[in-house]
Amino acid sequence: MNTDAATVYRVRPERVAWRAAGDEAVLLDVRQSVYFGLDSSAALLWPYLVAGATAAELAAVLAEHVPVEPGRVAADVRAFLADLEAADLLDRL
Repeated sequence: MNTDAATVYRVRPERVAWRAAGDEAVLLDVRQSVYFGLDSSAALLWPYLVAGATAAELAAVLAEHVPVEPGRVAADVRAFLADLEAADLLDRL
């Protein structure tokens, strides 16, 4: 996965339908008919990905809301982005 700080990740709107469900979210890959559930941390980041955000921006948002050390936050964001890219749900801008 590219970790270039300038890379903006954005949800591919033609591929994903989603709804918030409390502090979590449910995604549907409309091409594959596959559902994904996002926990509260991932759901917090989801609107930023809909708008477009860098990994650093996502990590900063998560760090503001979750009491975790910065290295762990960055690793969690990279893993989340990698999972979404593997499912072909993100564009890189």
